[in-house]
Amino acid sequence: MTELPRPNSAARSRKAPSSAVRRRSVARSQERKIQALVADSRSCETDDDCTIFDYGYPIQCLTSVAKSEITRLRLQYREYEADCEFRVYYDCPSEPMERKPVCRNNRCEVELQTHDLLRDETFEYLGIDESQ
Repeated sequence: MTELPRPNSAARSRKAPSSAVRRRSVARSQERKIQALVADSRSCETDDDCTIFDYGYPIQCLTSVAKSEITRLRLQYREYEADCEFRVYYDCPSEPMERKPVCRNNRCEVELQTHDLLRDETFEYLGIDESQ
């Protein structure tokens, strides 16, 4: 009868990471990947080059990116969702400010504008044109 070699004590003391640790590692890797892609997707020349990209965590709220990159970003976000079983869910708030994508210094940004629906409707009802 042949005796099988025994693993040395150092090999026995190393444990494989738990599945929770592996999932967390994959999630962090995906988070870094999409954050880097967002950072690289903000180049622009005019306001029309930009659009809002508010997908919540791990992307910051009030994020604006180049329209030309939106498909690639959405695909990467789907990959993040598929790989990250336990992810943070939150929606980006939208009221009472209106978010407008703008190009500043060749970088897509978000400009906040006050949006008071009641005020706008009151002025419209009274026939007041605020632009004058």
